[in-house]
Order: sequence, then C-alpha cells, then structure tokens
Amino acid sequence: MNKLLGSSLVVATLLGVGFVANKSFADQTVQGTSATVEVNGTLGADNTNPDSNIPEGDDNWINVTVPTSTIFYNTPTDSTVKSPTYKIVNNSGRPVDVSATSFTADSANVAPNDFALSLNVVGTATNTATTAHTDLVTAGAVNGSLNSSLITLANKDGKLTSAGTANPTDNTASFTYGGSSATTTMTQLKYNLGLTFKSVGW
Repeated sequence: MNKLLGSSLVVATLLGVGFVANKSFADQTVQGTSATVEVNGTLGADNTNPDSNIPEGDDNWINVTVPTSTIFYNTPTDSTVKSPTYKIVNNSGRPVDVSATSFTADSANVAPNDFALSLNVVGTATNTATTAHTDLVTAGAVNGSLNSSLITLANKDGKLTSAGTANPTDNTASFTYGGSSATTTMTQLKYNLGLTFKSVGW
C-alpha cells in the first residue's frame, strides 16, 4: 500500500497546498500621502502543475508517493536478506531531493549480533542515485546518525530543470533492502525508516 505525501518529512501524512502567488513586482517610490499596492494570490494552487504560482523552493511543491510499509526477510538456509522492490514517485511540478534521515527500532526488537541491514536505491540510466547503498543496521545495532542523500527525483514530467530534457521515468526511484544474518531462529523485527523531502527550485 502506498501513501501520498505532501510534507517534507515522512512522520505523518500532511497534505498542504500553497496559496502564495509567485509573482514579482517593481518597487514604487511615493512622494505623496497615499499609494496603491497590487495584491495577487492563488487559492488551491496545484503542486503537480509546473506553471503553478508557488514560490521556487517552497515545500508546498512536494507531492510524493511512497510505500506505507515494507518488509525484508531471509531463511534458515540462506543468510542473505532479501525484499520486494519498492518505488518512490515524485508527482510534483518541481524536482524533489529525497534523503533517509532516521531509522529507529521498536523497543521490543532483539536483533541478532550478526544482523546487517542496508537500504539500496536505484534510479535510472539518466538519473542515478546519489547514494546507492546506505547501512541501516550493523552488528545488530541501528545507525543512529543516519543522514543519507538518496536521489533527486525529476518532476512529474521527468525534468530536472525547466529547460532540461524530459525523461519520463526520471521521477521514479526504486529501493530494496539487503544484508545478512546467520540466525536460524525465527525473529520478528520492526523498524521505522524516516524519509525527508526537499523541493528543488528551477
């Protein structure tokens, strides 16, 4: 199951739409007792439309789809950790930086001392991952200082810049989990991966 994110941090799903018009004006010098100032606004600005009047770099551009939950596993006869392949999709009118900024363990976890877990990210031939491999767990211990820039996703049209070439799949990245553990005892583990998004202006 996927969830659509309109906030900069994957902790809660918070959908926000910008309402500030992205229009600049010349100043006026007044040598009198009054002035008239034009007021422009946009209500319900569409953050999937590249022409929307949302300021460049404003996080109200963010509109990203990620999985709600993910899994990994191995078997008693194969120590290698495997997982399905998951996707991160940018639906925004602007590119979005994706980072992994937290990985926390459930208080009930008892991870084997030899357990290793990694996050593996793949982009496209024309938009590769910034960090393809990130260690999440080493020797059973969680990476408590996680701050890994994973990839910059193109906007929904596959463009990284306003004048750039559109590559339709460059708004999508895939990820899996890897690692290993030699334990032969079934062990249930639960973690939370925190992803952070940042709008990229053009």
